[in-house]
Amino acid sequence: MTYENIKSGMLTFLVVLSGILTWNIWTYQPDYELVNNHKTVEEVNIATQKDLKKIVKPHQIIYQVDGKQFGSVDNAYIDGIIGVITKWKYFDVGKYPGRVADFTEEINQGHNTEIIFPDEVPIDLYKRVLNISEKDIPKFDFDRIIINSETQQKQEGIVYFYSQKNQEVYVSNVSPTYINDFTDKYYDSAKKLTPYFLYPVSDTKKIYLPTEKVDMVMHTYYQNPLDSDQFKDALFTDPSFVQRSVGEGVEEYTDDASKMIVDTETNMINYVNPVRNRDSVIGTTNVLQKSIEFVNGHGGWTESYRYVYKDDFNQNVLFRLYSKEGYPVFNQMGMSEIYQQWRQSEISRYVRPGFHLELPLNPDVETKTLPSGQEAVEYLQHKKDFKPELLENMMPGYYLTQGTENSVILLEPGWFYLYDQEWRQLIWEEELNNGLE
Repeated sequence: MTYENIKSGMLTFLVVLSGILTWNIWTYQPDYELVNNHKTVEEVNIATQKDLKKIVKPHQIIYQVDGKQFGSVDNAYIDGIIGVITKWKYFDVGKYPGRVADFTEEINQGHNTEIIFPDEVPIDLYKRVLNISEKDIPKFDFDRIIINSETQQKQEGIVYFYSQKNQEVYVSNVSPTYINDFTDKYYDSAKKLTPYFLYPVSDTKKIYLPTEKVDMVMHTYYQNPLDSDQFKDALFTDPSFVQRSVGEGVEEYTDDASKMIVDTETNMINYVNPVRNRDSVIGTTNVLQKSIEFVNGHGGWTESYRYVYKDDFNQNVLFRLYSKEGYPVFNQMGMSEIYQQWRQSEISRYVRPGFHLELPLNPDVETKTLPSGQEAVEYLQHKKDFKPELLENMMPGYYLTQGTENSVILLEPGWFYLYDQEWRQLIWEEELNNGLE
C-alpha cells in the first residue's frame, strides 16, 4: 500500500467521523432530571381573578312599557340578562343614520329595554362579552345597550349602543328570534318589577329613580385584614430589595423607586410608582383593559367590585364595591373603591382596601326604608346653594363605616347623588350626619 493510499484512507475516515460527530451534536437530547418550573418571583393570588362581564357590568335594567318605566338593580337578575344577550350574534354594526334627538325621543316613547352601565364602556373591550365577530367595527364608547322590542314584523332585530355623554348612537342587527324570545321571557313580565320614573338631569342626560319607597337590608361584616406582604410581592418589581418600616398607624414598603403605605387603622393600601416623563400619555384607549388585567394579575378582586369610571386622557380608572343586592357602596376615604392611575403603560398609583369582608355578623335581618326617588329629588332641590346644573346622577346605595372596633364594617343604606363630580350622601335633617357630607 503506497503512502498516497494510506493518506487518502485516513482523510476519508476523518470526514466520516466528522459527519457522525456533527449528527450526534444536532440530535443529542440530554437526559436531564425533571425540575419544577418555578418563576423567579412566585405568582401572587391575593383573592380571585374575575371575568370581564363580572367587572364591566350594568347597574340598572329599565323597561319602557306603554309610556311607563319598570326595572331592577338586582345582581342575579342583571346576570341573567347579560347571560342571554351574550349568546346573540351581532352583525352590521354601524353609526345610527338619524338625529340623536329623534332617537332619544323615540326610545322614551317606544317599547324598549335599557341596559344601563355606570360609565362609558369601549366597544373594543365589551365585544369580548358580546358575540361580535366582525373585525372592522367602528370604535366607540357607550353607557347603554337598548333592545328594541318592536321588531316582530321586521326582518332583523335591532340593538342600539347609546352614549349619553358623547350623544352618539350606534346600531347593530341581531336575529329577530332573539328579540322575540327576550320579549317573551323578560319584557312581557316587566310590570312585575319596581316602578321607576324618568328624571331629566339636563337636556341630554336622564336618569331613572324609583317611584316608591325603598326597603334595604342593613349589613354588618367582620373586617379581615389582608397580608401586606402579598401586596408587596405583587406590586414591586423585585420584592427581595424592598425595605419595610413601621410607624404610628402605618407600615411603609420602599425600594429605590416605589413606595407602598399601609394604613393599619383603615387597612387602606396606597402604592405609588413614579414614572418619568409624566406629561406623556400613551395608549389611552385601553386603560380600562389594562386596569382589569392588572388586578387580575395578582387576584385582587377581594369583593364584588365593578367598573364605574374612567378618564382616558388622564389614565384614571375607578372600581366600586357593590352589595350582594346590587347597590353601590360609598365611603369618603375610598374604603369601598379600587383606584388606578397609569403613565406610559405603567401603573403609577394604586389605592385600594387591604381587607376582606367576612361573613355577615348580624344574624337577624334589619331593614331601613328610604324615601322614594321623588321625595329625594325634592329634598335635594330645596337644599341651600343647590345648583341643578351640577347634578349628574342619583341613586340608593350604602355608606361604609367602621364600627367602634375597627374590625367591624357597617353598610348603612342611604340616598347618594353625584354633584360637581363628587358623590355625596343626602342627609335628612332628622338623621345623624355620618355620611359623605
